[in-house]
Amino acid sequence: MANWNPRVVIFVSWLFPVVSGAVGLYAASEAGGNPFYIAVAAAALVIGSMFNVATSNSGNRFTMGLAVAAAVPFVFPGLGMVEPSGSVGAFGIGLAVVWALRHSRGEDHRELLPIMVRRLGGYVVYAVVYSRMRVGLFADLDGGWEDLFPFAVAVTAWLTTEVIIRALFVLGPRELSRSYLARSLLHDLNVFMGLSLTGALFGELFNPIGWWALPIALLPYSFAHSAFKRFQETKTTYRQTIRALARIPEVSGLGIDGHADRTTDMATSIAKEMGLGPAQVDEVEYAALMHDIGRVSLSEPQILKMGYTDDDLARWSAEIIAESPYLERVAEQVRHQYDSYRKPGELDDPEISDVSRIIKVAAAYDWKVHKSGMSPLSALEELHTGAAYEYDPDVVASLRRLLETRGVLRPTSVRSGAR
Repeated sequence: MANWNPRVVIFVSWLFPVVSGAVGLYAASEAGGNPFYIAVAAAALVIGSMFNVATSNSGNRFTMGLAVAAAVPFVFPGLGMVEPSGSVGAFGIGLAVVWALRHSRGEDHRELLPIMVRRLGGYVVYAVVYSRMRVGLFADLDGGWEDLFPFAVAVTAWLTTEVIIRALFVLGPRELSRSYLARSLLHDLNVFMGLSLTGALFGELFNPIGWWALPIALLPYSFAHSAFKRFQETKTTYRQTIRALARIPEVSGLGIDGHADRTTDMATSIAKEMGLGPAQVDEVEYAALMHDIGRVSLSEPQILKMGYTDDDLARWSAEIIAESPYLERVAEQVRHQYDSYRKPGELDDPEISDVSRIIKVAAAYDWKVHKSGMSPLSALEELHTGAAYEYDPDVVASLRRLLETRGVLRPTSVRSGAR
C-alpha cells in the first residue's frame, strides 16, 4: 500500500475541516429552512459524537453521533426542509467541529482523515438517496412505507459507501489488507444498524409526539447496547483467560518465553494482511495462543523417556483445547499445525485450513529467530526453502511483506515466494 508523504497528509488533513465546513455552510444556505434548526442539528451531532457506544475488536469505533445523523433527514421535512441540503449542511458543519475536537486530543492525521472522509461521503449518499426517494416515487405511499423503504435503500447505500471508502482510502504503510478493512466494517453491521435504526425511529416519531420520541427510541436500543457490551466484555475476559493459560508452558520452562504472544501477533497480522475476515482472525488468535499448550505434558518423566514428535505435541494441544466446546474448531486447526500444506503430486490439501497454515509459518519463524538465534532474513529464507511442500508460499510471502512494512527487512532483501 502506498506511503503518503507526511506533509501531504497533514496538509490534506487540515484542509478537510475547511472543505467539510464550506460544504456544510453552502448546503445550509441552499436548504431554504430556518438556520437555527441546522445549527441545533449540527450541535447535536457534535454532542452525540462525544458518547462512545462501542469499540469493536475489529477497531471500528461507533458513537451516538451516527444515530443523530440518521435521524436528521426524518426530522427536517416536518420543519420545512425536504431537500437533502439541510441534512448535509448540518452534518458538514458538525463533522468539521468533530475533526477539530479529535485533532485537539492528538489523534494521528493518518488515522483521522480517512475516518472523516468516509463519514462525510457515506452520509452525503445517505441524505441524498433518502430525501430524493421520499419526494419521488414513494411520496404517495402511506402507512409508514413512504419513510421505511427509502430509509432501507438509503442506509444500505450509506454503509456500502463507507465500506468502499474504508477499503480504498488508506494513508501510509498498513498491515491490513483492503479486504480485511472492508470485511471488518461489515462484521460490525449489528452496531451500525442498531444506531441508524434508533435514529430513524426517533426521527419518525419526533414530528407527531415531539421529544417523547427520545426515550421511546432509546429504550429498545438500550437493551441491544447492553447485550453487545456484555458480549464484548465476555470476549475480552475469554481472551485474557486463554492468554493466561498459554503462558503455562513458558512459565514452566517447557517453551520459549513470549513465544505464544509473538506468534499470535505475527499470525493475526498475517491473517489480516491476507484478507481473512474478523471471525477467522479470532480463530487465528485463539489457535496461535494455544498452539503450544500441549507442552505441559512434557512435565511427565515417562513421556520424556519414551520420546515425542511434533505430531504428538499438536495432538496433545488439540485434546486440551477441545475440552472447551467453544474452541472445537480451533482444536482441529491446532491439530494440523505441523502438517505440510500439500503433499507431493497435489496442488493443495483441503484438510489443512488457512488458520493452520498461518500458525505453522508464524510459529516456525518465531522459533527460528528466538530459539535457534537466526536472523529474520535467514529464518525467512529457510521458510522460503520449505515453501514447495512444507509451508504455504502465500503465507510466507505475507510474512515477508509484514517484515518489510515493520522495517525488519528492506523491501529488496527477499523476493516474493507467492505461487
